[in-house]
Amino acid sequence: MSQPAPERLGPRRAQVLHHLRESGTPLTVADIAGFVGLHPNTTRFHLDGLTRAGLVRRTLEQRSEPGRRKVLYQAVPGRGDQYRALAATLVKHFAGPLTDRVDRAQAAGRAWGDELRAAWLGIAGPQESIDRLVQCMADLGYQPAFVAEPDPTVVLRACPFRDLAVEAPSVVCQLHLGLANGLLGPDQPWRATGIVPFATPSTCLLHVAKAAVDEDGTGGPDAATEQAPQG
Repeated sequence: MSQPAPERLGPRRAQVLHHLRESGTPLTVADIAGFVGLHPNTTRFHLDGLTRAGLVRRTLEQRSEPGRRKVLYQAVPGRGDQYRALAATLVKHFAGPLTDRVDRAQAAGRAWGDELRAAWLGIAGPQESIDRLVQCMADLGYQPAFVAEPDPTVVLRACPFRDLAVEAPSVVCQLHLGLANGLLGPDQPWRATGIVPFATPSTCLLHVAKAAVDEDGTGGPDAATEQAPQG
């Protein structure tokens, strides 16, 4: 029997799953919707997808009083650890030995960001690309904060792959640089130009720049270009 195709986690669905994992307890649709700021019907749609993917378990509350029992949702334990282990194996034994691993990592990250941007636009609609970058990376667990001065920077205060990034920054951190550019998207002035892993023990810095735009709508001589990769 063929297995069902795996669910792709867009930013909102990933946010719902992250909240369930953080809570560690069964929650109702109303509880989850209130926390993530979605309509209950939209939240239920994402929960159904996560349940089909085997990432969330649906149960009925246990109660002795008469009345209709509430439907509860809880994250299935263990799946995240398995995927992290798989990611570590791929980085160390496949990407690590490649001489062009930096370019490959950025390309993979950009493709990932492209998919997430498309999913996000389907939910939130058009918005400022920097806002989308910050909100999407927040949904993914990076706890970003945009700082405009003295140089535009997105401070990443958490990393779901921190341990792996310490071992292989030329792969993981460059993947994050590509991810940022994928989330920003084409045909807009902002670009992620470089990343500084572990600028402090608890933060990484994602540098962004806004290109100059000529009257014809194309980038001028001051257009942002990607800096030499770091890490």
